[in-house]
Amino acid sequence: MKTNVEMNKKVKDTLDAAASIQEVKVSPFFKENVMHQIRNASEDVQDVTGTWFTPKLQLATLVCVVVLNILAFNNLKETSYEEGLSNFAESYGLVTSTESTILN
Repeated sequence: MKTNVEMNKKVKDTLDAAASIQEVKVSPFFKENVMHQIRNASEDVQDVTGTWFTPKLQLATLVCVVVLNILAFNNLKETSYEEGLSNFAESYGLVTSTESTILN
């Protein structure tokens, strides 16, 4: 019963605290000021996102992609079919080992 009394006291205190809340006095131009600040902040964000991917950076990115493609294509030409097949078989464990074991 002691916990029930304590719980009722806590509930009563909470309801009393909620009842004591009063209306807040706000400036009539508060909403306009907040909306103005939000608009200014969003314009700043749009300015930053529009300038970070400049044409110089775009050109550098394009050059990197082209160089990587050329290197990959040359590497693909150099590997033979047998080498690729043996690499595939080794990675999936399809190759029988020719090494001698202790049990043989």
